[in-house]
Amino acid sequence: MAEEKKTTKLTKPTKPTGGNSDEKAFEQITFLLAGLILLGAVATALLNYIESLGLGALEGIWDRTVDYFLLNIWPTWKLIAAVASTLALVGIINNSRRLRAINIEEQKIYDSTSETVVSDEGRVIKPKNEKWEKVIKYANSSNASDWRLAIIEADVMLEELLHTVGYEGESLGERLKSVDKSEFLTIEVAWEAHKIRNAIAHSGGDFQLNERETKRVIALFEEVFKEFQVI
Repeated sequence: MAEEKKTTKLTKPTKPTGGNSDEKAFEQITFLLAGLILLGAVATALLNYIESLGLGALEGIWDRTVDYFLLNIWPTWKLIAAVASTLALVGIINNSRRLRAINIEEQKIYDSTSETVVSDEGRVIKPKNEKWEKVIKYANSSNASDWRLAIIEADVMLEELLHTVGYEGESLGERLKSVDKSEFLTIEVAWEAHKIRNAIAHSGGDFQLNERETKRVIALFEEVFKEFQVI
């Protein structure tokens, strides 16, 4: 909300596609099972073909080999394939449930951002962040006391943001001092907005605040919150 009649848009973060890994795993398992079945079919056809050739003594050796394979190896092979198929199916079901849970959490995160704050007609469009909604409501009030509340509430949001990011300090000022500027591009903007909040808090009703200045300060907070995708 840098200007009163300017549409400001927040770019929505790209949502990861959690279902791709599930589909790839399913395809790999399907190909594996199909390969086992195909291999078994080819082996059986080959055995039948060789038996039909009638190669005398060699045929007797081959018959014994085939019998040994069918009696000892093939049942074990089928058992292993059945167990592998069962475990694969259980794994697919389990992974599907986990991916579904992850997708639900992603939905909450990536669908919680707002697209606009102020339209080109100067009308404020409510964002989805409830605390920011309250700030915007106060900022658009005709009551001077609400303008102070808008800045104070926005400063509270800034303090919560720094705490969430992990900056240490007993006060917001101390946390801002511990910020690494390379990780916080709007640090100077945050400082300016916070200093005005402190002036309001210390001066109380004596602090002269008009609508234009209120919107300018809220725009500063907005710039910080957009960097961290809070709104």
